[in-house]
Amino acid sequence: MHPSISINTLCLPPAPLGDLAERVARIGARGISPDLDQITAFGVSESGRAIRDAGLAVATLTHRAFGYATPADTEAARERLLRSIAIAGKLGAASIIMTTGGRGALTWPQAAEAFAEAMAPCAEAARAAGIRLGIEPTSHLYSDVSIAHRLTDAATLARKAGISVMIDLFACWFDADIDTAIADAAPLTALVQVSDYVYGDRGLPCRAVPGDGAAPLDRLIPAIARAGFTGWFDLEIIGPRLQAEGEDAGLRRAGDFIGKLLETA
Repeated sequence: MHPSISINTLCLPPAPLGDLAERVARIGARGISPDLDQITAFGVSESGRAIRDAGLAVATLTHRAFGYATPADTEAARERLLRSIAIAGKLGAASIIMTTGGRGALTWPQAAEAFAEAMAPCAEAARAAGIRLGIEPTSHLYSDVSIAHRLTDAATLARKAGISVMIDLFACWFDADIDTAIADAAPLTALVQVSDYVYGDRGLPCRAVPGDGAAPLDRLIPAIARAGFTGWFDLEIIGPRLQAEGEDAGLRRAGDFIGKLLETA
């Protein structure tokens, strides 16, 4: 498998972190992207040991949503993210991925300013620790936990907050300005999440193995590489299609597909 490919543990059935690390290594990836809750449940030191023993690097740590809509939200969100930064440092994680948090009663411009202000001390702490904080674009169906629904929006917010962008191609491949958005976001990008979409799938999660669907990954992944991105391409394939094929087989097939695109980019 191409050395730039990592596997998000969301692809796999729930299991102790140690078992997940062993499985990711058997599949052939060099990196793993665990969820914060999986790390804390297994133990931070134990997780780090299991990941190292499996020969893996931590591509990113999934933090989920930030918060800023009210002062109480901001205080709690900062405390939680600062704890995640400390954990990421102990694991040697390259980055932390999250959504912005919902806007509550704020307008989008108000929410953008509030997000940047709330994020400031965490962004400073992450820089000091050598960890990149990144926000990802998300479907509008998750507007309770995000205000970034296009890649351009995510890049705008990241610049304002002094943090990074995580390009989730499942959430933005259809953006009208995707090609220019990729070029614009490239200097800010810390990680790329990859999956596909099959026309007609309606119920989330409905992600497909890359190459099986309509997303023009054969154009977008080389474009991201040519724009200068040299980090992790994280497989985040969630839903019944992967389960029906079998996670190991589907993830290996996904890795082969993306690896060929990267080799010829």
